Order: sequence, then structure tokens, then C-alpha cells
Amino acid sequence: MIEMSITIQQKKIPQWKIDEVKELEQLIKENKTIIIANLEKFPADKLHEIRKKFRGYAEIRVSKNTLFKIAAKNAGLDITKIEKYLNSSNAFIFSNENPFTISINLNKSRLKRYAIAGDKSDEEIVIPAGDTGMPAGPILSTFGKLKVPTRVQDGKVAVTKDTLIAKPGDTIPAEAIPILQKLGIMPVYVKLTMKVAYHEGLLIPAEELEVNLDDYRSEIGEAYRNTIALGVEIAYPVPDVLKISITKAQNYSLNLAGEMGYISKDTAEIVFIKALAKANALAEAINDKANLGIQVAQKPTTQEANKEDKEEKKEEEEKKGPSEEKLGGGLSSLFG
Repeated sequence: MIEMSITIQQKKIPQWKIDEVKELEQLIKENKTIIIANLEKFPADKLHEIRKKFRGYAEIRVSKNTLFKIAAKNAGLDITKIEKYLNSSNAFIFSNENPFTISINLNKSRLKRYAIAGDKSDEEIVIPAGDTGMPAGPILSTFGKLKVPTRVQDGKVAVTKDTLIAKPGDTIPAEAIPILQKLGIMPVYVKLTMKVAYHEGLLIPAEELEVNLDDYRSEIGEAYRNTIALGVEIAYPVPDVLKISITKAQNYSLNLAGEMGYISKDTAEIVFIKALAKANALAEAINDKANLGIQVAQKPTTQEANKEDKEEKKEEEEKKGPSEEKLGGGLSSLFG
């Protein structure tokens, strides 16, 4: 009987994968926030720029989904919550900042890139007037198709007038792409698109992380105004509310005193003004029906009001004395 021994060779795992898993595991344990971002079609050089901007409060790692999954399991993360987001090419952002702060900063970190076929412009594309540095030749016909006015100057193409070739949302003309690249014009914005955030056990989809700061400011402002209004109504005893509440209460009390005829040194003027107004109104209403022997003040007509205004202005001018122009004329007549 021949004994046969079977040797099973175990595939050796590359050291860099082991090291990568350990580093990812450490990052998961040390940070409260983990964001998975989509890297498909994202330029590598632009990722480097974003890394530089985020340096100090967030680390961005590009790693294989399988390695991240192993690291997450080792770190005690509930992988079932985020497993469906681990497809295609991803970047992993680790930070102790609030995920909404990361989202706002990512939106601020929009970068530009050169256009490629089929791109839509994110801004107005204007080919500026001036020397393009391009040698005259077939390129002139391309400028012609784009309706860009040109002339040949020292053998180079010069644009004679700033020319708009695309508005935001327009598909960029294919023939314009090489010209834009040569002129250094980047009309397409790029940003790192988030898929999901995992913050202290809470899963937040990307659409819930989008914050419109202008709308948010308006909502906070409206909430503040509503809070103050409610506080004033119930006289809530805090300094900001009491300043308004006391003024409002004072106005109410003065109006009430005026209506009921209560006289004090603070209300006397209001009481007499209201009483006089009521008396005049009553006298005017019954003046035609009964002769009370009361002279009711008649409202001046428009013509009379204008005449009074002119007379008032004349009186003011007489009080001020003669103008510098009149004085100058008088002196001239005296001294020839």
C-alpha cells in the first residue's frame, strides 16, 4: 500500500495588502466619520488637489473595496449597512469632523478641468480678444465655424472681439475643445461626489448631506424672528425679548390711557390730543345740522396748501437774509 501525501499550497498574501488593511482598520477606529465617495471618471491630479485642501482635518485614501471591507469587519463596523456602496472605484474619507462639514467643504472644493467631447459647460465660455499664439492655417476655418472674428497678425491668429460660444448648460461644440485647451480655458467643474457617510453608527445617504447654505441661513433667520415674536407675546423673561416686550407694553398702556382719559404727566398730552381730535371730528360731523357756535377748522384745499408752502419758504429765505448772489450784485452796483 502506497501512502500518498497531498500538499496544499496556500496562496501567499502580498505584504502591501496586509499593511493596507491594518492602516485602514486603524483609520476606522480613530475617526468618527467615514465617507465613501465615487471616483469614477474623477481626474487623479484633481484628487491630489483636494487632498491638499483637506490636509489637517481629513484623510482621503484610495483603496480596493475588498480591503476596506476586511478592515471594517476587523474594526467592528457593521459592514451590512455600507456593503451596497462598495462597488466601482471609491475614495474613503476619514475624519473626526461632522459629515455635513465635510460635505460643505467638498462643495466648496469644486475644481475645473478641460472639456471633452459631449461635456456640458458649467459656465459661460468666452474666447477673449487678443493673440491666440496659434499659427494661421486650418484653425482659421474652425474659428469661422464658431463665428469667432479673427485676423492674421505676424503669422498668428488673433481674435478681434470677445466671443461667447456657450452658455451654462450648453453642450460644448466639439470643434471648440482643442481651441479651449490651447487657450487654457477649463469650463467644466469637477467635485468628489459622495455616496454615503457613516457617522458613529448612523448611515447618512449623500442626498441628505447636501446643504444649501443660503436656504439654511434664511430658515435660521425666519426661526429666530418667529421665536422672538412668540417670546414677545408671552413676555418670556430674557434680555433680547424683554427689550421689545417692555416697549410694546409701554405703547399699549399709553394708548389705553389715551382711550380711557387717564391723566398723568406721561399721558396728559396723549389724552388731550385724542380728546381734541374726537371733539373736532364730532363738531365737523354735526356742524351743518346744528349751530353750536364752534368754529371748526377747515382743511385747506390743494391750491391753498401750495400757497402756504410758498409763503413758508419765502419767510425762511427772508430770515436767512439775502443770498450770496444778491450780495455780489449789490456790491458790483456800488463800486461800478
